[in-house]
Amino acid sequence: AVVSTQSTGKSRKGHGSAAHPVETTTIVELYIDSINNITRKTDVIGSIDPYVIVYANDKLLGKTKPVNNTSSVVLNELITFKTKGDPKTAKLSFTLMDKDDIGDDDEVGSGSFNPAVEESLTNQLVHLKYKGKDIGSISITMNIRDIPLI
Repeated sequence: AVVSTQSTGKSRKGHGSAAHPVETTTIVELYIDSINNITRKTDVIGSIDPYVIVYANDKLLGKTKPVNNTSSVVLNELITFKTKGDPKTAKLSFTLMDKDDIGDDDEVGSGSFNPAVEESLTNQLVHLKYKGKDIGSISITMNIRDIPLI
């Protein structure tokens, strides 16, 4: 037997939505927007090759890709995570590193961000310090949103 199917042209929009509400889960989209005006040098020649390591509540979330020979760069890198409780209670910390081809990578500076005390989570500057001195900043955007859980 040959079975043929034909589209009715009808949309399935809204199909079953009243009978089966979709459960959601909250995720956090953390954008590392940029590295800004890093004044500390760890290399003898040229600028640093910066990347950012990201932690939430002292747990490693991820890191950005290194960029060669710059003290300021637009990254627009996304790290997505889910928290056990209210995402605004996640204490974020950032370590700026200098990628080295020979030997260990060097720490350039670090900073933290506490979303619980911020009015806005968009385009926030995280000031970086090394041994108590300001060495530049990174820009971040934290987007908390619900996605379908299926």
